[in-house]
Amino acid sequence: MRLQMTSNIDVAPDDDRLFVMFHGYGNDESEMVRIIDAVYACEDGLGPDATPHAVQSSAASPASAVFPGTAPVSAAPLGATPSYLSFRGTYGRLYMGGHYWYPDGCDVEERQRECASVGEAVTQLLAAPTFASRLKVLVGFSQGGYLSYRLVKAYPDLFDAAILLSPSFKGEEDATLESPTRFFLAYGTEDHTIPLDDQHNARAVLEDAGHLTYRTYPGMGHAICDQEIADISVFLRGL
Repeated sequence: MRLQMTSNIDVAPDDDRLFVMFHGYGNDESEMVRIIDAVYACEDGLGPDATPHAVQSSAASPASAVFPGTAPVSAAPLGATPSYLSFRGTYGRLYMGGHYWYPDGCDVEERQRECASVGEAVTQLLAAPTFASRLKVLVGFSQGGYLSYRLVKAYPDLFDAAILLSPSFKGEEDATLESPTRFFLAYGTEDHTIPLDDQHNARAVLEDAGHLTYRTYPGMGHAICDQEIADISVFLRGL
């Protein structure tokens, strides 16, 4: 498989985090670069318009929840700039532009097969000595979030953390995951792209794994918000 990507690698880093990133349907590798750049621009985990939230969700559970196994936030600072590999989807949209990882509406077997092919190529790259001592953090939005989960599923000891932003877990209803990887999972309360059943299933699978930080954002659709960026910054400081 041939993968295209954009990268920024500090070979003598003061921050040993390496972000391995996958965008959502119809976008490209620059989407995730914008997200991680915004995370690193946060000061003390607060974005320019961010305020802490403690809103109750419709299921009467906290909008912010940290489950057992999640480490407390440490004083570990983020570096000046992030090191990352941000990949472009393997399929291009001929007329509308943008890329995707698997066809919209494909069945579970095809989705998992496409994710496995990407995972094999990416992990071969990560086996290079350059990356051996790095803290490896997956970051994915929507399709890229599901792809990131499947990489942890296939390589449970490779990744230190995975940040899953608005992923669908359709077809994973009976899935189990045994991995020390720490997860950050987030959705908007007005996300009508990912059905609620899929959202609840994602939370259940990752909560059972025992290393989950879960967030919901009132009023947000299938998107990213300032408070989410701030919460990701706090999560990363705890790695």
